[in-house]
Parts: sequence; C-alpha cells; structure tokens
Amino acid sequence: MTLFMQWLDMHPLFWPLFIFTARILDVSIGTLRTIFVIRGSHVLAPLLGFIEVIIWVLAITGVLTHLDHWYNILAYAAGFATGNAVGILMEKKLAIGMQAIRLISCTRSAAVASGLRLAGYRVTEVKGHGYKSEISLSFVVVPRRDTPMVLKVAQSIDPEVFSTVEDIRSTNLHDYRSPVPPTGWRSIFKRK
Repeated sequence: MTLFMQWLDMHPLFWPLFIFTARILDVSIGTLRTIFVIRGSHVLAPLLGFIEVIIWVLAITGVLTHLDHWYNILAYAAGFATGNAVGILMEKKLAIGMQAIRLISCTRSAAVASGLRLAGYRVTEVKGHGYKSEISLSFVVVPRRDTPMVLKVAQSIDPEVFSTVEDIRSTNLHDYRSPVPPTGWRSIFKRK
C-alpha cells in the first residue's frame, strides 16, 4: 500500500484523479448497498459495505494527507456528486426487485387483463364500482425490468388506463409469467 501511495505522489494530478475515481466507486457501491439493505439482503449488503468503506478510507486518506492541495478536495466533492449519478444509473439498469402494478380501466378493463394474459403475464382481476360505472382492477406482479412492458401493453389496449406501481420488498412468487406457446420457427422444436 505504501508503494501505491508513493506512486500517487509522483505527479500532482495522480491524487485528484485517484480520489475522483475512488469516490465514484464508493458512492455507487453505497447506492447499491442501500438498495440491498432495504430489500433485506443479509449477504450482499454487508459485503458491499465492506468494499465501500475500504475505498472510502483510501480516498479520504488522499484528501487529509494533502489538505494544502485544493484540487484534491474538489476531486472528492466531484467524485461524490458523480458517484450519486452513476449509482442511480446502475440501479436503473440492474432493475433489482419486484413491483406490483395496479391497472384501472373504465372502458376496456377485460381487454387489458386479456391482453396482459396473452402477453404471458399472470393477472388477477377484481371487479369494482367506479365514479360512473363498473370497473376492473388488474393486479400484476413482475420483476422491475418487465414493468415498462406491462404498462406499454396496457396502454396500447386502453390509452386512458390508470396505473400505479409499487416496489415489493419480498414475495414468494417465483413464476410471474405464464408460459407463452412458441410460434413460428420455435414451434418446430417444441413438437413431439
């Protein structure tokens, strides 16, 4: 470790670059760690926390041992801000977890539910009374990465469908989609 610190001392721009990069890493990891804590991950959250703190200690060491260099402090702050943005982007790309989607359609409720079933999603329908007429609430639980597709299917059937989406902390649902029968060339391989 001492050899690495000496190498960083060789050029005045090495420390700010290292501090900036380290802060991006540790803040991004911290964002993911927070998500895993909220989701109740007992293994991944502590592991990410361990890595996050090691990186943070190295970054803060560079700032505190060179307080006379203002650009190290600037690199620390810029790395923190950039790390937040990178962490949010990583979380969106990973789309960790499950979501419950509620769809309310006043005019085409049965068609929305049928369309989602045809797309392979498991849908639970509940009949209800709305402001002017009977309505149907459709409930769908899917992984977060599938949420945009569910909303797209529902809105293509009923452009005025009202939807709410909530994160689910845990679920015992393992099979959230019905098997969609193969079509086209895929059906050839499924024949018995």
